[in-house]
Amino acid sequence: MTASGVIAHKIQSYLSGLSPRAVASLVRKLESARAAGSQDPHLDLILAASAKFLRATEVKETLSHDGTLRRDQVQRLFFEPIEEFLINENLPNRQEGRIYRPILPRIWTWLTRDLLPGDVKTVLAAAENSSVTDDRLHALVQALRARSVDAIGTALHGQNASDKERRRIVMEMGGERGLSELRDTFKILEAEKWLVPFLKTVPKSLNHNRFKGDMDVLKLVSCCAERYPDHLALVAAALLERSEQPAALCRFAGRLAHTDDPRVIAESKFAPFVDVVLSEAERLNVLALNHRQNNPDPVAFSQALTDFHQLVHQVELDIDLTQTLAWRKRLSGSKRALSDVVARELSGAPGAVRRALQVPMLDPDGSFQEDQDTIDDAVRALRVVVMVKQAPDTFAMNEMGKRTRQAVEQTLEIMTRSLLNDLPMTSGGQREAHVSAVDAAIMLSEIFYGSDFAAQLRRRRHNALRQADDLQSGAILPAKSGQPARHPAFAARP
Repeated sequence: MTASGVIAHKIQSYLSGLSPRAVASLVRKLESARAAGSQDPHLDLILAASAKFLRATEVKETLSHDGTLRRDQVQRLFFEPIEEFLINENLPNRQEGRIYRPILPRIWTWLTRDLLPGDVKTVLAAAENSSVTDDRLHALVQALRARSVDAIGTALHGQNASDKERRRIVMEMGGERGLSELRDTFKILEAEKWLVPFLKTVPKSLNHNRFKGDMDVLKLVSCCAERYPDHLALVAAALLERSEQPAALCRFAGRLAHTDDPRVIAESKFAPFVDVVLSEAERLNVLALNHRQNNPDPVAFSQALTDFHQLVHQVELDIDLTQTLAWRKRLSGSKRALSDVVARELSGAPGAVRRALQVPMLDPDGSFQEDQDTIDDAVRALRVVVMVKQAPDTFAMNEMGKRTRQAVEQTLEIMTRSLLNDLPMTSGGQREAHVSAVDAAIMLSEIFYGSDFAAQLRRRRHNALRQADDLQSGAILPAKSGQPARHPAFAARP
């Protein structure tokens, strides 16, 4: 599961503890924030998880008596067949079958205002009517989708014949990219009668064996390719969403095309199965950059990098992209973009560790404030350093990674040793501040060296604190300048 999938799972776990009404209220607030132009990088992810939670819960009795909640559900019910194809990252290269979620409000507004204002108004009024059952409401929404397919199809056909109409739709959708997103949305809704039943026959979770060896999914997709060859990009996007190891779709494309030759696969109708995997590498690229710039979670950036590395590593094992120029350039571009960011992160790693291990200054009242942001920066940097060591080929920075590891190791070792040696000489508020720095050093050491080494440091920390208590009680003689403190039993020894 990718980083965004892990975060979405955590969000849904939290939402499961709330009532449907509370989740619906949260969704309304998030949608209002997005409409107001909020740039929060987590907004779309939280909104998607919240909406998925509402769809997954059976709350018919609640919906039947809450017109406001049911009205809010109409748009989500309308776009339900598209949910599996939505992504929250704006890809550098648009991939057919992967729809950028923020396009949906634009399409809905266009339908409501221009294409089917009366039909939408009727369905919204029915949603607010408590006498209309949920089954009836679902039927009305489904009928609205069917009429919308005709209306959108007519509009798309008209824009092909009229530059003026085309410019108008492009403006409504926010640009040429939005027009392409609209075409994909139309294509999915138009194919709903066969696409949704087909996807229901495909397992919700697919491990690499289902793509690399088993025959069930292969037969399903092969039959689909015979009947609906123009929709294979949509099928590929849906399978990617369900795959535990997205890179396995590359091998799957070869099985579908009955060849291991990348050039033959690239020229076949099954090329979208490789295209969509490369789009996933680009999505993880965008996700990693967003985490680095906007996410305060110190783990998110390195986790996205790890997901990217695992995907790229497996792709390069499964298919020789050096034989296909377009695919090779596409993957190389993703690797290069992330390598530049990783290089900047590595260059600042020793300094981030040094700042994180400074003993906090005491306030006039003897208290101190731990700089959590500085510690988080060091955690993120160290996780990147460790990750790069494990993925030298993906980011192609062996020399820089080696130099950074040496500098980090030296900094971490010297400062941790100094903190532990000085700990017995502290007392009061200064000791508490010193202990916080020691704890930070142990945490960073665990990231860099592992849990066994961290356990040794914790034992040294415990012994140092006990030694400090003995010093205060007089059980240990104070150390002379430049010498460690000595136990009375060793006082007479040379």
